[in-house]
Amino acid sequence: MDATVSGVGVAEVEYSREPGTVRTQFDQAKTPASMAVIATLAEVMDTDPVELSPLHSTVDPEALDALVQVRNWTTGDTHITFVHEGHEIRVHSYGVITIMPQATNHQQSDPSKARENDF
Repeated sequence: MDATVSGVGVAEVEYSREPGTVRTQFDQAKTPASMAVIATLAEVMDTDPVELSPLHSTVDPEALDALVQVRNWTTGDTHITFVHEGHEIRVHSYGVITIMPQATNHQQSDPSKARENDF
């Protein structure tokens, strides 16, 4: 299924049972990870992407794009987790972004359990 978040094409958007948590899948061949992150975060925050703090204030967008560039499934997953605009953002090399409010992560009793298991 194709969807659009903040004007950027993504393959899929899922909303978690946890309020404010969103998971999107994007096509790395068509959309840089940095652009997909900003578009998804803008959707989560219900704001225009240009109203957000620049991504480079938290993470180097070019390094993010290079880290999660298109990979084949035999090389395994590479991911990065960072906080931007009060949200924990995890970007996987297989084209999945999970965004949740930062406070939600601190309320977990076992921080070693990934929130993505809720999907």
